[in-house]
Amino acid sequence: METGFNESRIISIGTAVPEYSMSQDTILQFMHKEYQDPTASRKLSVLFHQSAINSRHSSIPDFSDTDERSLFPLNHEIPMVAERIDVFRQKALPLSVKAIENAFKNIQVSVAEFGITHLITVTCTGILNPGLDIELMVELNLSPDTFHTSLNFIGCNAAFPALKIADSIVKSEPDARVLIVCVELCTLHFQPKNDSDNLLSNTIFGDGAAAVIMVSESFANEQNKKGFSLKGFSPILLKRGKDFMGWKVNSVNFEMILDAGIPEFIGEELGLLMEAVSDKLQLTPDNINHWAVHPGGKKILQAVERGLQLKDDELKHSYAVLRNYGNMSSPTILFVLNELFKSNPASGETIFAMGFGPGISIDTASMVCHGFV
Repeated sequence: METGFNESRIISIGTAVPEYSMSQDTILQFMHKEYQDPTASRKLSVLFHQSAINSRHSSIPDFSDTDERSLFPLNHEIPMVAERIDVFRQKALPLSVKAIENAFKNIQVSVAEFGITHLITVTCTGILNPGLDIELMVELNLSPDTFHTSLNFIGCNAAFPALKIADSIVKSEPDARVLIVCVELCTLHFQPKNDSDNLLSNTIFGDGAAAVIMVSESFANEQNKKGFSLKGFSPILLKRGKDFMGWKVNSVNFEMILDAGIPEFIGEELGLLMEAVSDKLQLTPDNINHWAVHPGGKKILQAVERGLQLKDDELKHSYAVLRNYGNMSSPTILFVLNELFKSNPASGETIFAMGFGPGISIDTASMVCHGFV
């Protein structure tokens, strides 16, 4: 498949996780202590056992097998939302910078040498004003006339609108050099409530950040940069799933709404989704070489496999990210794309990326591998 002169290309993806890495078994022991509820513990044990997650990361040490605590005290007192946001303020910036540094390390150039012209930040687990985009402008010493904006409180699929905005920028300004940064500190919002939403979210969510560098095809070719060329986007809003997923802010935390019926619901709608994709992107499962599906949980990946009749290994990158990191909300699909990037796919092969968020919204993007050996 040919790439167009005015299209955009992802030339690097950098990922980062915070320093505290815990096994699911270790996190489960923390949950048992915090819940102090035999019924909840039995439910959590089943959920953790079935999660297909081996480890997750957190920006705080509280979930480890030590008594070191920075947010959730040993006396089980529940921190208020302001305390959680204070930790986000401290931890989100350095984690974002780590992901950015890894992205630029991949292309062997510094931020200063590259010359970022546009910055897009994404998060739904913290609220700051001035926001993360301003913090990064200062920390990276970007030019004061750098375009900057933020996408906040969208959810797990937020990387897709960020990519769409970056794609539009590059198409209108061929010399643009766009940096996207997604960072989520989901574990800050832990709450020991014995309801299905909290039990499930406490089972799967972790912290992480990812950075994407996007430029025009012409710029990428001049610099001899391989990557993923964006071919198109096809979102769909499934309105009858509006109440299945979301965040609500209360005095304690950002509380997750996560209906257990989401995987089945998504599976039922995949036929409608692929019809829209076929019409808009001229893409069918038969001509997709690589699948990059947001690993919202094991049951979601299984629903996608069944709904689209995929082979056993076609979601291997999604399962690998779920296994090693859990669901990190918005950066997670970029972790999956990074796994694919590192696998060195053949030039000309197609990629179909899919993510899920509140609404229920399903976002998709079509890409073509370019410049790989």
